[in-house]
Amino acid sequence: MFTNANFELICREIPAFNNMVNAILQKSFIASQNRINAAISYTAEEKYLNFIHKYPGFATRIPQSMIASYLGITPETLSRVRNQSTKK
Repeated sequence: MFTNANFELICREIPAFNNMVNAILQKSFIASQNRINAAISYTAEEKYLNFIHKYPGFATRIPQSMIASYLGITPETLSRVRNQSTKK
């Protein structure tokens, strides 16, 4: 565990460590922004298809209620979207 002062000292003294920390923070921020954008602007079907593309094996191993909660939709809507996507 680092204290804040020690962490800042390490970042100043070791440029590679500082670069690694900044890269991790950038990736985390971008992932967070993409998730917020998807939650706001994607339709339920787009959210589900994006989920299936990103996590292909999870859809069969995780309960629908948990997937629906993760996507921000109701389990009924998820069921409807899944049925429609299988018909296509």
